[in-house]
Amino acid sequence: MQVRLNIDDAFMRDIQDKVGAQTGVAELAKDAFAVLRWAIDEVARGRVVLSADCRGCELQRLVLPTLARVEARARAAEHG
Repeated sequence: MQVRLNIDDAFMRDIQDKVGAQTGVAELAKDAFAVLRWAIDEVARGRVVLSADCRGCELQRLVLPTLARVEARARAAEHG
């Protein structure tokens, strides 16, 4: 499947600056979709996706509309 996206140049430059400018847009897109798929699979299993500081504290939950829909579908399937 081919996907075409319009992404703000400044947004992509910021990401490339953080990971190394030699990293191509296609590689970044593949990584982004891989992370999204992993997050979807985790939420579908009833788990939450969290970020923590290096000590395992200051937890932040990943919140995306897509993940909220997956969570709702998983709950409905449990009670369906």
